[in-house]
Amino acid sequence: MVKTVVWSTFVRPQYKPAHFNHSPLPFLKLSTPNLSFRGTNTVHNKRSNWPKPLSLRSKSVLAVAGADPLEMAEDWNRTALLVIDMQKDFIEDGGPMLVKGGKDIVPNVIKAVDVARQRGILIVWVVREHDPLGRDVELFRRHLYAAGKVGPTSKGSEGAELVDGLVIKEGDYKLVKTRFSAFFATHLHSVLQGAGINSLVVTGVQTPNCIRQTVYDAVALDYQPVTVIVDATAAATPDIHLANVFDMENIGVATPTLQEWSEPKA
Repeated sequence: MVKTVVWSTFVRPQYKPAHFNHSPLPFLKLSTPNLSFRGTNTVHNKRSNWPKPLSLRSKSVLAVAGADPLEMAEDWNRTALLVIDMQKDFIEDGGPMLVKGGKDIVPNVIKAVDVARQRGILIVWVVREHDPLGRDVELFRRHLYAAGKVGPTSKGSEGAELVDGLVIKEGDYKLVKTRFSAFFATHLHSVLQGAGINSLVVTGVQTPNCIRQTVYDAVALDYQPVTVIVDATAAATPDIHLANVFDMENIGVATPTLQEWSEPKA
């Protein structure tokens, strides 16, 4: 007997979201897009209008049975907060690698760092710092680097600095990466394992690239839970951000808002 498998299809509507530069955090105030799914996947078919910006779920449908990912992070000593690529070249107007949604989340990233410090959570500052000649940059970006030219986030450049309001303090850890994932060709996993860390909280930019790849690697390495603070991460547009949030939820990632994550446990 031959079985026919029908894959579900993601159908994206045509609509124009508000511009990111409105305040505060406009991508959480958009009217709900009519996202729907077609196919035989009953889980998807029951969620015909996901995602809804004003009611992003803080619990994953694929989390460990009977366990709330947020409750599992009660032991903050085993949790690390990753702050990814919150550097001037990515965030400030006119930056060569500007992420349009990045500037709006700066206050929330600052708040997330403050909450993490209060809880005794290890803060890991994940940054890009490249060789001035671009010898450690992805091939598709090497044309941006040349002798006498300051490429994006070149080591020692102003663009490689953290944006105003974010400061590395004693006890924090700074990790330099040269690719999208914070785990790729770095010693991040060894540092976290040595510190007894088994749970990660992720903030920063941008959602489809460095956030997503870091999160997928964390899941592959069995960190549990992995949490992405949905309004302390951003992409170029609300569509891109929410589509990637949806994908991450479907692999067991928790996606609370900053307020939900900051609330003390009952």
